[in-house]
Amino acid sequence: MQITDVRIQLIKAPRTKLLAFAEITLDDALVIKDFQIFNSPRGCFVGMPSRKMPDGTWRETIFAINTELAEQIKQTVMRAYEDETSRPENHPTG
Repeated sequence: MQITDVRIQLIKAPRTKLLAFAEITLDDALVIKDFQIFNSPRGCFVGMPSRKMPDGTWRETIFAINTELAEQIKQTVMRAYEDETSRPENHPTG
């Protein structure tokens, strides 16, 4: 399974730890949306798509069965996020 596209939507003025959303395309055939990129004291990390349950907890709606695919997804999304945040148009000068 190959990640053939990654799209990043930056949060322009983050008020929480959420910095961006991401979507990936697998094998030019399947799009998975709602990955989240968070800031934490240990650095940025990728959260898998999830939803809030009636009891207030969060449950992932998709997850990789093997750790290799999970790591590939997380690393690819983080590289795309870093590329997006390094673009000059995402750093307006005032």
